[in-house]
Amino acid sequence: MEVLRGRGKALQLLKGLVLSGVVTAVVLFLLAFIMLKFQPLAEKMEICILFTYVFACLLGGMYCGHKAGSKKFLWGLLLGCVYFALLLLISGMGDHSLQCGLLQGITAFVLCACGGMLGGMLAK
Repeated sequence: MEVLRGRGKALQLLKGLVLSGVVTAVVLFLLAFIMLKFQPLAEKMEICILFTYVFACLLGGMYCGHKAGSKKFLWGLLLGCVYFALLLLISGMGDHSLQCGLLQGITAFVLCACGGMLGGMLAK
């Protein structure tokens, strides 16, 4: 019976990741449209992209935390960490070279992890 619960939690984590991915795709699509029409500064867009990651992890963490019932913040934290790992994997597949620096990578990881954890803590 305990194994079934573990699979259920993993499935909820996967659903939270899908939710985060959909949110990310929609917001990044809107940001691409804004870039096309208004051509804002690159620095502003980088901040918007980081905000997108945090927002997506927050929503995914809220979903996982709500479904987990207990240790909500840990499930949100796990979601944020896995989300960042998938981001890293997908961005590395695109051009086979990770162009973000170490500081930017660490910043993105901490923001994703904290966003997911906060989402888990805010879950009802």
